[in-house]
Amino acid sequence: MFDYASACDYIERSACLGSRPGLERIRGLCEILGDPQEDLSYIHIAGTNGKGSTGAMIASALHACGLCVGMYYSPAVRGIKDHYMTDGQIISDDDYASVVSEVAAANEKLTDRTGEGATQFELETVVAFLYFKNKKCDAVVLETGMGGRDDATNIVTNKICCVLTSISFDHMQYLGDTLYDIATVKAGIVTSDHPVIMLGSEPEVTEAVRRRCNITGSALSIVDPGRITITHDLPSGEIISYDRFRDVHIPLTGGFQAENAAVALTTVEVIKERRSLPKANINDDDIRAGFAKVVWPFRFEKICDDPLIFVDGAHNADAAYRLCQTIKDRFADYTVILVMGMFRDKEYDKAVMILADTAYKIITVATPNNPRALPAQELANVAAKYCEDTVAADSILKAYDIAIKSCAKAGEKSVVIACGSFSYLAKFRSYVKEGKNGNRYGKG
Repeated sequence: MFDYASACDYIERSACLGSRPGLERIRGLCEILGDPQEDLSYIHIAGTNGKGSTGAMIASALHACGLCVGMYYSPAVRGIKDHYMTDGQIISDDDYASVVSEVAAANEKLTDRTGEGATQFELETVVAFLYFKNKKCDAVVLETGMGGRDDATNIVTNKICCVLTSISFDHMQYLGDTLYDIATVKAGIVTSDHPVIMLGSEPEVTEAVRRRCNITGSALSIVDPGRITITHDLPSGEIISYDRFRDVHIPLTGGFQAENAAVALTTVEVIKERRSLPKANINDDDIRAGFAKVVWPFRFEKICDDPLIFVDGAHNADAAYRLCQTIKDRFADYTVILVMGMFRDKEYDKAVMILADTAYKIITVATPNNPRALPAQELANVAAKYCEDTVAADSILKAYDIAIKSCAKAGEKSVVIACGSFSYLAKFRSYVKEGKNGNRYGKG
């Protein structure tokens, strides 16, 4: 039986196996554990951007309607166990240690039988299944990793519905070089005749999803971005309207959240109409209350008022474009200081080109001890093509210090926006919080 520290260490050590698409290992692991995934019902979500925010809105709305709702997403953005939540609460240290211990014992049996153990993502996904079964969840919002068809989460069969958020170019080495190919892989989560909700997109994306729905006999609902309106921009979020839902408050900032909210509203409406969750009393008042309480980190999240600082996990070209639009909408007359850290396997050059148009100064940084991290100087070399005032910081703490000094020099109408890889944003966020408490140079 692991304690919490040992459980964390076990999961972290499994990262050395890398990514291995396919469902054979996770099927074997689940079978050893008695197939815990079969005792749950799922809202399965795939897409390139917006999965987490959309899932959080759906989960919050269903919880407000009286259900026990689990949510699993990846990657973890605040700590190794934060992607397991029930009713908005992260799994406890004791529960995490207990469930990881059980999954680790099963993985030893799998390795003995097949000569190959499960990958980190497969282990984490099975931890989710077992934990949510133990919590007796009425519904689970289940986010895929990078794909869909061969994603470890696609072992589940009891799907209430499938949701496809914004689909764009990312992980092309695994998913394909065209939008049609990428959408085809992501639409692979549609495995039977359950309803499908998707954000309206490019014709080739819609064509790929329609083709999959025709094969499985699934009813497709398409959310039309052109019918989404933001009726009010608030310092603490948005008020949006879509179809019959008027003036719904979401406490998440950024114009892109209106699209995510419309997809989430449509999903809950489909679940209500089909009576897919008979235990729930799904009504408009509770839906609105759930949306008004949603919390989601690192999506244009304001983490400091003085100086004004936001963090956003925009780590690919599409997310960068959406962040760029939000910056232009909200801070057109501000001096914008960008802090950027990216992975080398992302389209970082495109993301930098898009975002540099908003920046007065760019500070680049790399996540330490992460083989996927692009070195700060390499990123700075790219950024310098578009922004003359570009500097590479030798640590996350140094990047924070430069950003604060630059903001002070720029004056009152200035804002720091840290964006890119979640792997450095969590540490940057912690430095900001420590700085507010007068401990800016604490350990970490």
